Amino acid sequence: MPIIAPADSTAEAPTEPATVPQQEQEPAVTVSAPVYVRPVSGAVLTPFSGDTLLFQPTMGDWRVHAGTDFSAEAGETVLALTDGTVQQIAEDGLYGTCVTLTHNNGLTSSYCGMDDVRVQEGQVVSAGEALGVCADSIPAESALGTHVHVQVTQNDAPIDVLTLLDEDEPE
Repeated sequence: MPIIAPADSTAEAPTEPATVPQQEQEPAVTVSAPVYVRPVSGAVLTPFSGDTLLFQPTMGDWRVHAGTDFSAEAGETVLALTDGTVQQIAEDGLYGTCVTLTHNNGLTSSYCGMDDVRVQEGQVVSAGEALGVCADSIPAESALGTHVHVQVTQNDAPIDVLTLLDEDEPE
């Protein structure tokens, strides 16, 4: 039977591993879907109506409703729908203090019936960041009680905020 000598433990391992040609890879690009946050937790008082007329109890007439009215307590914090930049803070005789944000993809959101505004024009905000609080009332919609009127447009066309929040219209 032949005698096999033990392997030489002092032998050097190959210095360069075998190379496999690599194709150049383009850097990975991560695209995240926007995050949408409900501005307040209250029930929908008046839904977005599109082209359908709704009775407006404060004014006593029928009109389209380009926003969504969310019930809120006076002093309740109002949150940014999604990431954006504060475009404008304005006083409106019918809707009170309104904060308007611009977002990606031609989206704009406005929050009316605000008080104690906590942001400034030009400020970048994140989804869910506090914009201010709900005021005691909105003059044009005072019959509804305290609430926040949220209006959203995409490329200047009104859209229903509930579709962004993936919520159904109230029955």
